[in-house]
Amino acid sequence: MSTKFVFLTPAFNCQEDIKKTLFSMLSQSYDNWRAIFIDDVSDDDTSQKISDVSNRLDLGERIKIVRREEKFGETKNTLTEIENIEDDEVVCRLDGGDWLTENDTLFMLDEIYTRHNTAAVWTKHRWAYTDENISGPLDPHQDVYKHPWVTSHLKTFRAEKLKRVPKKNFFDKDGNWIEIACDQAVFLPLLHMCLENQDPLAFLPVVCYHYSIDLQKPNLYHNERSYNQRDMALWIRERGFLE
Repeated sequence: MSTKFVFLTPAFNCQEDIKKTLFSMLSQSYDNWRAIFIDDVSDDDTSQKISDVSNRLDLGERIKIVRREEKFGETKNTLTEIENIEDDEVVCRLDGGDWLTENDTLFMLDEIYTRHNTAAVWTKHRWAYTDENISGPLDPHQDVYKHPWVTSHLKTFRAEKLKRVPKKNFFDKDGNWIEIACDQAVFLPLLHMCLENQDPLAFLPVVCYHYSIDLQKPNLYHNERSYNQRDMALWIRERGFLE
């Protein structure tokens, strides 16, 4: 039985690159996949670009577009849509405006999920057109909340695993959905539960993901959002897992 993959792709104002995201899915040599695009109140033609390609290629139900009427953010989008995904599907978190760099990505992931009954797999990536990458193997004997952040793009996991994480892990101290540092907000509690349950995890040391980021921007890491993201990530880690 081959693995069923579903791309979960939040998108906001990425009309210039969203076709690259979609065509990197369509270029996969592995065919058992579908995609959910979540347009998080874009004010450009992001949704229309996806619809144009889907209609032109007659992709039908393979491509689903969800248009939000109010801003959800990545955490709320992910946890809301996971309820519409079958337990046995493997979620691939591919952001709108980013894309897969390897046409055999899903074949390699299928091999890992099928052979080892893996709960989650992540891959190497590249920041823009460079060799910068922060992903790597995870020490299974170290608390993921104290471990360096190495489980970045491409993040994939069995849908049932995320559904089992207590929802309180996805809210901030005021009871609101976490809106920044969402990668860690979603993935750290999932990985924690997998390690607690001794579910197999795997790192694929192949560059499979292009992360669109302007590394030449002078204030890339020195602006209010970057500082807020750092502070939230630290808070998530200090709080740890909530049973």
